[in-house]
Amino acid sequence: MPEPGSESERIASLLSGLPKGEGVIVGPGDDAAVLRVREGRDLVATTDTFVEGRHFRRDVSTCAEVGTRLAAANLSDVAAMAAEPRWALLSLVVPPSWTHAECQLLERACARALAPEGAAIVGGNLTSSRGPFAATLALLGEVERGAAWTRAGARPGDVLAVTGVPGSAAAFLAIALAEDPPSRSRAAHELVERVVAPPSRVRFARALANSSAVHAAIDISDGLAADLAHVCEASGVGVRVLETSLPADAALEAAARALSALAGDAAGEGALLTRLRLGASDDYELLLMLDPGKWSECERLAHELGVPLARIGEITAGSARVLATAAGADAALDMPGWDPFSSRG
Repeated sequence: MPEPGSESERIASLLSGLPKGEGVIVGPGDDAAVLRVREGRDLVATTDTFVEGRHFRRDVSTCAEVGTRLAAANLSDVAAMAAEPRWALLSLVVPPSWTHAECQLLERACARALAPEGAAIVGGNLTSSRGPFAATLALLGEVERGAAWTRAGARPGDVLAVTGVPGSAAAFLAIALAEDPPSRSRAAHELVERVVAPPSRVRFARALANSSAVHAAIDISDGLAADLAHVCEASGVGVRVLETSLPADAALEAAARALSALAGDAAGEGALLTRLRLGASDDYELLLMLDPGKWSECERLAHELGVPLARIGEITAGSARVLATAAGADAALDMPGWDPFSSRG
């Protein structure tokens, strides 16, 4: 395919073939989109930016996988509000090192990840730069009026539960970067698939919303412990997390074992596994504070929808955040999460 020349040609090529979403009165190609919110709904809006070298690396992720994960990051935020995704705006800042075909792969993958959840790309922006590539997705959704979940509703006695297998994204990246040149070969197939195409929790969140079981919720893309701290601060509560209840499957355990071996510290495998599950970022999963009387119903819904759901602790009165360790001791649950302004990679 020849490289399009002008900005308008590039935009036309990117827009060609994109599905038109429901409620779109004026779609891509005009100065702005015109969208129609359904009666009795509140609008929910979120956005995420992926910068090459900061949020992803092309030596371990394909352009399409970056687009898929960008969609997943936004879908996770919408799910954490119990909302339905509707419309998205995708903006690209493109350096000379990226071809138009690569941009198109990213956009198409992003659109494919949004479509099953009812959302469509309805506009955006395209510009060039000498700096790193950056993609920004803004996702709009709807939720029944006054029914959005927040971080501020947790109550003492609530069941603390998490979806999926937190720590997977960080484990995948650490395994891939342990080789020179970077390679996925050491990572289990199940781990790779979970990271490059994160499952959406939107449908599960909507099912839980109908049950009225959720008192508070947050997505854990900045790390389970750090995002849990946000809930505790917003709700004025404490928490007790059980280390032995934190989810881990064979793929994550194998990654922790391999990373410990590479570090020459086989004895530290258990501690590394806990750090991955509590402190690692970039997992697009939900942390839920649930009515204890409705835990069985939540388990049933998770099973019906094929969503892994683990009960990992309890919300407590006061402000203490405690990790009940596998050794039987209590430790402070204080692990920093992702901070783009820190010196961490």
